[in-house]
Amino acid sequence: MSLSFSTNPSSNRSLKHFSDEAVARSIYTRHRDGKRIKFDIDNYIALVDSIITTADRITNGNKEGLKFSDDFLNVDPPIFTLNQISTELTRRAPGIEKAHQTTLNILDILVSYPWEAKAVLTLTAFATEYGDIWHLNHYSLLDPLANSLSMIKGVPFLKKQLNSIKYRQVLLCPNSLIYSCLRAIKYMNQLNKHFKHDVNELSELSSAFSRQIPLISYWIIHIIVAAQFEISSYLNSTEGQPQNYLDELSEKIDSILHTLGSYLNIV
Repeated sequence: MSLSFSTNPSSNRSLKHFSDEAVARSIYTRHRDGKRIKFDIDNYIALVDSIITTADRITNGNKEGLKFSDDFLNVDPPIFTLNQISTELTRRAPGIEKAHQTTLNILDILVSYPWEAKAVLTLTAFATEYGDIWHLNHYSLLDPLANSLSMIKGVPFLKKQLNSIKYRQVLLCPNSLIYSCLRAIKYMNQLNKHFKHDVNELSELSSAFSRQIPLISYWIIHIIVAAQFEISSYLNSTEGQPQNYLDELSEKIDSILHTLGSYLNIV
């Protein structure tokens, strides 16, 4: 089921015409909470957190005292699946409709995974590409191969955008889109652990939270898709996302964090 948008071009650029109810109808008709694949979300969160924070320290020129955690050594990533997600993340056009369709495609790829796993695997695919870019940049002054590869990937173009408002809205800042998505995934994981052990005590709250998970996971993936396109636009020197779209996504993830934070305050 696809979402219907107004034919007014200006409204197509606003999430105000993209309601949670419409999104829910779109995803619930195609997806249920997959339980067939066991998933260690804690290790994936540690892995993604390490990649993104280390890459951003390199980006900011803070290369001293970099420490690498081994908390995620037991991760056995589904390489083929991550490659499929990466392909979806890198081949779309800007805007809400394209991000929505890409999100649905990614959900189709991850149909057998639990909802939280869908979100963290999408963020893992994003982090893999992002980390690779800055890893190459880190060694480009010492390694001719790394320098050549970083040139091919467009890293010099990306570096020109580091101080731009839009780049810092997507990454680097604690309240950026990607860091907020990671924080939302951590909150969901905390709540799942709590409700797993206290489901009888807070059954009504647990049920309300469970109903929110698919929608929250959808929006996390949608935001990652939009953020990846913005980063890709810097690498390719092409048009990025509209500023008002990024602003609305910031409002959306802030709202999600507020909702999850409210649950955490109760439990």
